[in-house]
Amino acid sequence: MSFNLRKALLLSILCLGISLTGIVLAEDDQTGLGTVGAYPGAPQSASGLPASTAVVRTTTPGATTTVVQESVTSTVQTGKSAIPLGSVGRTSNTVTSSKITATYTTQAPPVTQQKVLLNYDVLTAPPTAVYYSGTFMPWASFSQTFPGNSPALWVASSAGWSWYATCPTGGWIQNLMYVPYTGTMKMYEFYPDGTIKLYSYGFNTPGYKYIWFYADTPGRHMSLFTIFDKPSNYITIDVT
Repeated sequence: MSFNLRKALLLSILCLGISLTGIVLAEDDQTGLGTVGAYPGAPQSASGLPASTAVVRTTTPGATTTVVQESVTSTVQTGKSAIPLGSVGRTSNTVTSSKITATYTTQAPPVTQQKVLLNYDVLTAPPTAVYYSGTFMPWASFSQTFPGNSPALWVASSAGWSWYATCPTGGWIQNLMYVPYTGTMKMYEFYPDGTIKLYSYGFNTPGYKYIWFYADTPGRHMSLFTIFDKPSNYITIDVT
């Protein structure tokens, strides 16, 4: 329990720090590029430019911090969903977290799509439901309600796009995100042992995106991303 409290506190402090930085930086981002395509379903194309993906493992056993950094180079690509996200979704707001299972596959995606940010065509493959404002909303309702001015993150699940899901070890899941404006993008993944992985996806344009998440380690994984240093909500995946 104390470990979970420390991890939640660490996540809260990180989000607060990123938020304060994002507020200052966002005030300077007043050009037209800041709102291009910033609405649900806006068709976007990948930039096609090389994206540097840095994986940073940070362990905090006590007062000291050890950081080991590895560099991986990949390319931003455009791709379509390999699995029908939300095709088994439910729109009831009574769905409990314990019943939400990630929509996963045990077949690994192509290597060229791993650790790579991909565009998601929400117009051709919309989810049945999206978790928003404390409930699961049908896509038609969500697309009319969602203001599209803040970054948002979900995990593909049996209930639709959710903030929580369970997945067996070895599963591959699609994490969906909405990028509201142009800026540099980073993603943080908190591992069960306290390790934090940082993925840097470089400069990105607005629209719906997704990445493949690999359930490699049993336990609770929490993730969030930032665009121009403004944080999204965080999602939780319990790997069994």
